[in-house]
Amino acid sequence: MAKITIFGMAGTGKTSAGKELAKRLGFQFFSGGDFARETARKLEVDINELDALSETDRKYDQEIDDAVEEFGKNNDNFVVECRLAWYFIPDSFKVCFVCDFDERTKRIAIREGKDLATVREETRQREDSIHERFSKYYDIPDIEDRGHFDYTVDTGCDSLLEVVESITKEIKLRRIIA
Repeated sequence: MAKITIFGMAGTGKTSAGKELAKRLGFQFFSGGDFARETARKLEVDINELDALSETDRKYDQEIDDAVEEFGKNNDNFVVECRLAWYFIPDSFKVCFVCDFDERTKRIAIREGKDLATVREETRQREDSIHERFSKYYDIPDIEDRGHFDYTVDTGCDSLLEVVESITKEIKLRRIIA
């Protein structure tokens, strides 16, 4: 039975790689980002506005956290991409995606069809909010500390398939899967 969690900041490729990894392994895939975007849609706000709401009312983060924790307790053979999945599913193989800020924001601008300068400012604000909330709510001073994770991949250097192959090779080496 394998539980794999993927952490990374916006634009690192968590969702794309997570979906491909789950498909390759025949595992379920769950995305915290999808859940957050759906919550924002229901509230008729964008993701940045949802982060602002989350700064003053923990219930928005709590909904996502509860869903991730429940999923982790009741399932096996899955890949979850969510910033705090490693925290809420402690028995998982924890993967950290890192990528240069400029590369990440270029990816986001292309994906969302937005101006790069706007994306950079929005991303800085969003990440500041995330860091502040996770420190305040969970006493995690640095969610990007690589010490939280079992394996780190620089997704700015490799293609999607190379990233997935690297993770697959590592989980086989560690005998997490056969």
